[in-house]
Amino acid sequence: MSIAVSAVVRPSGLLLAMVSAACLCIVLIAILIGCNQFDIFPVWSRLLLSLIYFIVAITCWTLFFFTQKIYLISISSAGQIRLLEVGAPTQNMPEVFDTGNTAWIVVNLLEDSTLWPQLLMLRLRSETGRVIVLPILSDSVGLHSFKSLSVACRWIAVRINHNNNEIS
Repeated sequence: MSIAVSAVVRPSGLLLAMVSAACLCIVLIAILIGCNQFDIFPVWSRLLLSLIYFIVAITCWTLFFFTQKIYLISISSAGQIRLLEVGAPTQNMPEVFDTGNTAWIVVNLLEDSTLWPQLLMLRLRSETGRVIVLPILSDSVGLHSFKSLSVACRWIAVRINHNNNEIS
C-alpha cells in the first residue's frame, strides 16, 4: 500500500469564521465592561480594561487574517514530508506548480501534532529547526485529499511512536 499524497492546503474559511467569532466575543465583553454592565470596577479601570480587551481582539484577528498562507504538501511513499510555502491566498495559483525555481523544505512530523477525524493540526519541524504549525480542516483541501492526508499522517505518527519505543 502506498501512502504517497500531494495536496494544496488553502486557508480554512471555517477556521477564519471561528477565530472571527472568538474575537467578536472579546469585543462584546469589552463593550459590556466599558458600559458598566458588571458594576464591579471603578470608571478608570473599567475603561482601561475595556480598551485592552478591544486591542487584543483586533490584534489577534489581524495577525491571524494577514498571516494565512497557501502551502503545497507532499508526502512520499516512504513517509518523507516536503512542504512548499506558496504565499498569500490572493496570489495566482498557476505559477505555483512550476516547481523548478522553488525550494521545497523537508519537514518532520512532531509527536504533539493533533490528528482528529475533522482536524489535522500538523506541527512540522524543518531541518533548520523552524517549527511550522499547519491547521488543515476539510475545507482547506478537498474531502478526498483530507482523508488521504489524514491516513498518511497517522501512518507516519505510528512509525514515529514505534521508533521511539524501540529506542527506549
